[in-house]
Amino acid sequence: MKKYKGIIFDFNGTLFFDTEQHEQAWRQYAREICGREITDDEFRYCIHGRTNADILRYFLDDELTEAEIRRHSEAKEEIYRRLCLKMADKLQLADGAFELLDMLKAAKVRMAVATSSGRSNSQFYIKRFDMWRWFNQNTFIYNDGSIAGKPEPDIYLSAAEAIGLEPSECIVFEDMPSGIKSAVSAGAGSVIAVASSLSHEFLASVGGVDEVIRDYTDGEFRSRLLEMVG
Repeated sequence: MKKYKGIIFDFNGTLFFDTEQHEQAWRQYAREICGREITDDEFRYCIHGRTNADILRYFLDDELTEAEIRRHSEAKEEIYRRLCLKMADKLQLADGAFELLDMLKAAKVRMAVATSSGRSNSQFYIKRFDMWRWFNQNTFIYNDGSIAGKPEPDIYLSAAEAIGLEPSECIVFEDMPSGIKSAVSAGAGSVIAVASSLSHEFLASVGGVDEVIRDYTDGEFRSRLLEMVG
């Protein structure tokens, strides 16, 4: 069994299964700002895993100013957060994630988050899910506007650096093709795909994926993962 030293998690659709809420928010906002529907392929390849700046430039105009991007982004995210709060008892980390993160922390495994979410949503997650239980302001890497968005490798390079490792020494958990490509381009040692919204079969066919899981409830998987980073 190959050994690694750290784990990097994407967040949306990986630690928090919120793909439906993001899609609803983008559908609503796209109708309001450009009067059209978003296709499934656009969600898969042009939205999920990408920064709001890239998404808005795709839908509206490559020449959007930073101020316009911030305004549009926050308007969409306000819709998204309202949808999340309506989830009530479902507003929680993915099944088994809490237990896995506790297990990894107890084993002193180095961990980071690498999310395309911006500051306002990241602060929402940190507060709602008590993310400082496992991460800190240096290891919860989010889109602050200074890092190229997925599928560029930059965010995974930054996350690996934050925990003092080479990407090749890390296992990455991802749920979308753009994020998987980002991790592979960064040189991640292993990529595990989480089938939170896309099918097991599709994710298994994406280049660079070593394993596909449904969630984190499988005790055998958690034990094997611990051995891989032990």
